[in-house]
Amino acid sequence: MEFIFDLIIFFYLIAVGAFLLQELHQKKRLHENKLRQVFFVLLALSWVTIFYGSFVEPRLLIVKQTSVDLIESPTQTMRAVIISDIHVGPFKKTDWVAHVVKRAQELQPDIVFLLGDFVVKSASDVQYLSPLLKLKAPYGVYAVTGNHEYHALASDEVIATLESYGIEVIENETLNVEIGGKVFRLAGVSDIWFEGDIGKTMQNVVEEDETILLAHNPDVVLSDATHLADLVLSAHTHGGQIRLPWIGSISSLPTKLGRAFDKGWFKYNNQKLFITSGVGETGTRARLFNLPEIVEMDIGF
Repeated sequence: MEFIFDLIIFFYLIAVGAFLLQELHQKKRLHENKLRQVFFVLLALSWVTIFYGSFVEPRLLIVKQTSVDLIESPTQTMRAVIISDIHVGPFKKTDWVAHVVKRAQELQPDIVFLLGDFVVKSASDVQYLSPLLKLKAPYGVYAVTGNHEYHALASDEVIATLESYGIEVIENETLNVEIGGKVFRLAGVSDIWFEGDIGKTMQNVVEEDETILLAHNPDVVLSDATHLADLVLSAHTHGGQIRLPWIGSISSLPTKLGRAFDKGWFKYNNQKLFITSGVGETGTRARLFNLPEIVEMDIGF
C-alpha cells in the first residue's frame, strides 16, 4: 500500500510540476487568460502542499512541552519524555531514530516512556531501532507494545530488541518507581487489540496509589479498570496525520473514542488522558499541520 501511495505522489508531483513549468514558459498565454491564471495558482498550491506534506513536514520534529499533577499537592516532580509511533520501515529508518533520540537526550529526562508502534509491517525493520540503545534516563526507559508490533508478527523481535538496549518493556503489569524518595506506580498494558489485559494490569493497584498507565491505544480508558490510574498516556491516533485548521483530522481515527479524541489533553469520566501524535507515519508518508512530536511532560506526584 505504501508503494502505491508513493507512486501516486511521485507521478503527481512530476506531471503537475512539468505542466507548471510549461505554463511559466508561456507567460503571455497565462497572462491573457484569467481563468488559466486561477487554475495555475490552485494547481501550484496543491503541488506545494503535497510536496511539503510528503517530504518536508514529516521531518520537522518538534518538542511539545506540557505539565500535569497526579495529586492536588505534589511533593516531587519528574521530567518525562514521551515518544511514540516511531514506525521504522519504508519511510523512516536509522537516521530518523537517531535524530529523535538525540533530541530526546538534549531534554535531560528523568524518565522516558515509549508508547508502542516501533515498526510498520516487518520484523526485519527492528534493525532500524538501533539508536534507541543510546536512549538513557536516570530512572529508566520504559515501553509498551503497539498494534503494529502484532500486525507485523514482530512483537517478540521488538520486545527482545528493546530489552537488549536496556529498555524495560511493561506487559500487563505494574511496578514501583522511586524518585527523590517518593514512589509512584507505573502500569503498562500490552496493545489492547491483541495481548492487552487491563484487568490484569491494574489488579494490584488501589485508589491510594499514584499511578501512571502507559497504553498505546487511548481506548483503554473505556475499561472500568482504568479508573484506578491517575494519568493515562497514549498514542496510536497520529493526530490523524493530515489535519486542517479549525477542523482537525480529515480522516476517521482507528479508535472507538473517535475524532474528538485526536491528540493532546482530554478528560474521560474525569480521568486525565494525554494522546501524543507521535513521530512517525503509516499508510501515506504525509503529515500536514501536524508536526512529528516528542513530548516533554513535567509530572508532579
